[in-house]
Amino acid sequence: MNISMTVVAFSALLTAVLPISTLAQQATPLEQGKAVYLGNCAGCHGVDGGGNGPLASGMTPAPTNFKTATPTTLSDNTIQQAVLVGKPPVMRGYATILTASDINALVLHLRSLATAP
Repeated sequence: MNISMTVVAFSALLTAVLPISTLAQQATPLEQGKAVYLGNCAGCHGVDGGGNGPLASGMTPAPTNFKTATPTTLSDNTIQQAVLVGKPPVMRGYATILTASDINALVLHLRSLATAP
């Protein structure tokens, strides 16, 4: 199984096992974004956003390191589109998985990773 298929399978498993969207909607937007991130993104991007998740090894291109200035230099719309459409062949799109509220909250969380000490 290639890395792309492994990432998709892992994401699908997490999405099926963890009702992230439902749980996250009971929190503040930043907490919701963190819950969405941990359930859907941390496997590749790392819990701390450093692009060093357990599935990141061997991925080309490597997962984005959100601790850098990247999230602060992109518009909300650019980040939202990357989440919705994905970055083939290594990142799936989440348009059919995440709600608009989830994606907006995720953008807040990504921006918090870039500004965290």
